[in-house]
Amino acid sequence: MKKIALAFFLANLIAIVASAADGIQKGNIASRFEEKEAITLISSNQLACTALLGWIVFMRKKSVADRNPTPRRRRMENFWLISAAGFLYLTLDESFQFHEGMDTGVLRLFGYVENPRLDGLATGLYGLVAAAVCYYYRREILAHRETLVFFCLGGLFLAATSALNIGDAPKWQIVIEETCKVMGVVSFLLGHLAAFRLSIFAADEPNPHTPGG
Repeated sequence: MKKIALAFFLANLIAIVASAADGIQKGNIASRFEEKEAITLISSNQLACTALLGWIVFMRKKSVADRNPTPRRRRMENFWLISAAGFLYLTLDESFQFHEGMDTGVLRLFGYVENPRLDGLATGLYGLVAAAVCYYYRREILAHRETLVFFCLGGLFLAATSALNIGDAPKWQIVIEETCKVMGVVSFLLGHLAAFRLSIFAADEPNPHTPGG
């Protein structure tokens, strides 16, 4: 898993450096890091892959639970279904910018008309919801040690992204913010990939309640 993680991180870093270099040549280092540009496309594609892996892990764990059902297995497998739905939403958010302008919309209810530029609060709220879900299903995550490491790393990058996405950002700050976002996304992708690898071995375990198991 370490070699796989290194390959994923390096591939994303190469894309980030190449995007920054292309932007510098065009006179705007952040040009490839803005909405609907290359880095957003990379991020949304990896979010979609994470959602798909979450669904696959859920189905594999459900298959194991069907062969040897217990209340705990039934409850814990739902984490991966929730994760798949969450990352599907984030894929759509990244593609269509759902969270963009949430701060403005809320403040307009109270009579404010200017854009407060607090988009980081929306992503921070996403992080708090995700943290609450992870805490509730902590036993399931702790059963996947590699997943836990990648999730913690992804959480740190998400926190940095939210902090950098507050206020008017110069071009260099946009680059750092988007870099943190992409590295966070690939961390969560690797966390789901690690769980998928473990689910393969779990699904292949013999059923003790069947002949030969």
